[in-house]
Amino acid sequence: MKFPHEKRDARAVVKPPPEASQRVDGGGPWGPTQFDLPERSGSNSQAILIVALVGVVVLLVIAGLWTLAYFKFT
Repeated sequence: MKFPHEKRDARAVVKPPPEASQRVDGGGPWGPTQFDLPERSGSNSQAILIVALVGVVVLLVIAGLWTLAYFKFT
């Protein structure tokens, strides 16, 4: 069973408030952001390194506990 394709006009759903063009610091057109966003040209290699190191430490702890349990209960 085929239904006819319904055409709809494209329209903007919402627009930023008129005073959005005067805002300079602290957020985008919708107001201040919840936190400071990183610079677009900035590098996040430090954050990646920290997350990777924490992940490695967690995996080592899990492996150590598994090894301890393996040798204790066998």
